[in-house]
Amino acid sequence: MAGTKNPQVSRLDSPLGLKLAGLAMVLGLVAVVAVALTMFVGGFTSTATVLVQAPRSGLVLDPDAKVKVRGVEIGTVAQIDQSGDGATLKLALDPDKLKLVPANATVDIRSTTVFGAKYVNFQIPDEPSAESLRAGATVVADHVTVEFNTLFQQLSDILAELEPQKLNATLAALGQALQGRGETLGQLMADLDGYLREMNPTLPTLRADMRTAAEVSHLYADTTGDLLRTVDNAIVTSATLVDEQASLDDVLANLIGLADTTGAVLRENEQNLGTALDLLRPTVQLLEEYAPGVHCMVNAVAQLLPLGEAVFGGMQPGVAMNTNFMFGAEPYSYPDSLPKVNATGGPRCEGLVDRVPGSHVNYLVTDTSQGMPYVPSMETKFNGPKVFQLLLGGLPGVSAP
Repeated sequence: MAGTKNPQVSRLDSPLGLKLAGLAMVLGLVAVVAVALTMFVGGFTSTATVLVQAPRSGLVLDPDAKVKVRGVEIGTVAQIDQSGDGATLKLALDPDKLKLVPANATVDIRSTTVFGAKYVNFQIPDEPSAESLRAGATVVADHVTVEFNTLFQQLSDILAELEPQKLNATLAALGQALQGRGETLGQLMADLDGYLREMNPTLPTLRADMRTAAEVSHLYADTTGDLLRTVDNAIVTSATLVDEQASLDDVLANLIGLADTTGAVLRENEQNLGTALDLLRPTVQLLEEYAPGVHCMVNAVAQLLPLGEAVFGGMQPGVAMNTNFMFGAEPYSYPDSLPKVNATGGPRCEGLVDRVPGSHVNYLVTDTSQGMPYVPSMETKFNGPKVFQLLLGGLPGVSAP
């Protein structure tokens, strides 16, 4: 019908519909701006966090400053926390570019120009690590570029401490002292230049001497207390010597008499002493050769001590022994019972201190009367030599002197 209106059109034309449409448009614009700003600051980009400990951050290092390695930007500075003993920088790095930084890389904070803003730069060492820097790591910054305003501030502090009138008086006195002495000053500078030319080739040696002198000075500084105590003890000792000088004189006189007597004895027996030392030389050399065997024996006995303690009173009060009667040993016979000592080759410690349980040490064959298997006597010998015959009448086969 011609007189009928569209209800939807009337609803949009109503004041409420227009307000809702305007609100929707505003919300859409705000959403577009928010998404654009988030994309601009990298809100939709994943980052890896790395901390940097620096003595200070610098005056012109701000958040969002660039982070570079070999001139390639790999991230930004997300946050700067200042503290009393330095600054902590929180870096937001590109995870894909983090592999460009070795794990042992160092950091310095540089500026693009003299007055430009600072940025964080990763320095690659001469021998870079095979591993890359990981997220969450902490790197120490060893250098921060000094700004010109810092230098100006330090210069202003120095000038503030100087009194202009005293500085003027000093400069005036210096000018009067140098007036009319230009030729002498020039000759002095020429002589100084000659001295420096002669000293220049020896500067490396001088630097080495200075480093050595520093080490020696540190050593002296560490031992100053002990040195002073030694001096104090020397003072007490000196005072004691002064107090006991009469007794010291008696001791020295007795030493002189002893030296005279000893000198006479040594002069009379000089040849005999030399002969004795010559005779002892082979024995001493043999003892020196076999000295390591004593060490092996002591260590081996030390390992057996727990077993010995268990046997001799460790398991019961007393010593457990198994005794029996056996045939008497073979009596001494000459020359069969004489010892034979022809072993050579030095000490053998195999199996004493490094024995493996269940193993056996190689049998060592030597040209001696020792080491033969023990064979007990199985028969009784009658009418053997008596003890007094052995002691007073000599050994069998050996005539009495």
